[in-house]
Amino acid sequence: MIAQKTAEEGMTGDPEAIAALTCNENDALLKVNYNITEDEWDSYSHSWGFTPFMYLRGNELRYKNFADLTDYETCLPRDECSEVVVGGLPTDAYKISFDGKAVDIGREFVFDGRNPVTSTEVGTCTKPPICKDTEALLEIQYWGGRFFFNEHSFRVEDKEGNTILHREPKGRYSVNQAYACLPKDDACYTFLIGGDSTWDPTGIPPPTYSVYFDGELVRRSDSWLFDSVQFGGSCKPLCNQDEESHIEFFMYDRNGRYSDVDYKYEWDLNVTNHNSSATVSSGVVPQGPGISPLAHKIMCVPKGSCTSFYISASSLREILSEIGHQLYPVYSLAMDNVTYRKVQWVGPEHDAFGIDNQTTNMGSCTVEGLCDEQTQDLFDLELRTPATYEWVRWNFGYSKDFETWELQYLLQGDDYNNRGYDLDSSYRAIECVPKGGCDLSFNTTLGPPDDRSYTVKKNGIQLDDGQEVYRHYEYVSMTPFGQNCFPTPSPTPFPTQKPSPSPGLSSSNSLSGGAVAGIVIACLLSVGAIGFAWYKRRQNQSSNEDGEDDPLRENLL
Repeated sequence: MIAQKTAEEGMTGDPEAIAALTCNENDALLKVNYNITEDEWDSYSHSWGFTPFMYLRGNELRYKNFADLTDYETCLPRDECSEVVVGGLPTDAYKISFDGKAVDIGREFVFDGRNPVTSTEVGTCTKPPICKDTEALLEIQYWGGRFFFNEHSFRVEDKEGNTILHREPKGRYSVNQAYACLPKDDACYTFLIGGDSTWDPTGIPPPTYSVYFDGELVRRSDSWLFDSVQFGGSCKPLCNQDEESHIEFFMYDRNGRYSDVDYKYEWDLNVTNHNSSATVSSGVVPQGPGISPLAHKIMCVPKGSCTSFYISASSLREILSEIGHQLYPVYSLAMDNVTYRKVQWVGPEHDAFGIDNQTTNMGSCTVEGLCDEQTQDLFDLELRTPATYEWVRWNFGYSKDFETWELQYLLQGDDYNNRGYDLDSSYRAIECVPKGGCDLSFNTTLGPPDDRSYTVKKNGIQLDDGQEVYRHYEYVSMTPFGQNCFPTPSPTPFPTQKPSPSPGLSSSNSLSGGAVAGIVIACLLSVGAIGFAWYKRRQNQSSNEDGEDDPLRENLL
């Protein structure tokens, strides 16, 4: 029984009716009382995605206006655990009581960057375990964010790679809390988390997580596609930092859990030199019923080498009909904290859609070592994203308006990252491209040429003769793939003023992260086809007690 006035329900909210609310002997009365003033309410700017709300047992109350913010009462079972979730309000703006006793506001998670979302448990709830003197308490708190279709997987492993704890939380506005008592001595543990979507925190409340060990915060983040962190007193780098480079591979495939067929992706890691390569590691990513959708692998290669990672789904063509649908795995590759690939991959090729395999080049590559010098040049892009939001898009191709789209976009940013760029982070792309002289150019929306956070190299030589030009209805920084290629005057005349934003979009939000969809999912592949990639803003920067991600070597599940 609920006595509550809301704009949607149109209830009278008679004080006598609310006061008369009584519960049976198996239930207890829950009260949520608000004490915020209208002036305080007006001081907060609530966008649609961050409308204050309360969520309880599948029911959501959204407070669009101050008049909606009325006290709430209901009867809840005493012998069950109920979670009261309140978001978008200061924690001193409301009080919660259950069975006549005040309840402390529970765990806090990031909501709008100013006021949190809180989760408070009432009733009969599971308490954290009491650990032995030789053990430390591990606590993981995960909040699902706003959308129903969030799917993530997280787990904790010991230093031998054995899974200690594993969860696959689902649902919005829900907190998944996990505990474990773990040995303290000679211990090193790894927390892994991943999913198939990256959320824009400027548009909607994103999922968040916190990891605590022995009472200390290890990591908290509201911005990730994949993440890993080591903790414990005996953790050591698994790569020789002086002589080896550290490669981290993640993959998440949500399709496996819904399939009745076991399948696997195959991969090889090769060190390339002078058109010959040697395999240093290889393996498979198994998927299917009962297998975690999250795979992770750490690999070490000689520092200064040119490394190629090859992944294939061609063997899955024959069983694609048994699987029943196309596959959309998401994976990332990083070497020494530089991301080379972070994409949703459609594979294998089926009905002219998708591709069978992908190769990612990493490290110190040369044109003579990786390419055919007679017909190819080496393209090398190093990009450092700004610390504040900026629209990021780039492509490499023929500068002339050829009839075919493929010639204009030989390479695109979306080929290497269609899951969103992180702020203040490093990205790189290395490819062999056709020799084309000044007909080829690199084009980007990122920064003016005299203050850019990227470098373009041709065969190891940095190109510095970029100019801002107006092409394809926008200003871009164009760097010809060669030295001093610009004719005089500029290749494209500049209009007297930059174009106005598209109809219906203000100049302040026409290309903002909030205006672009805050989640990159399979239905947005058409956006990728025209080269767009949104750049998400961190509201809550990831924090690590040690200041750096520690590497982990482990076997794939």
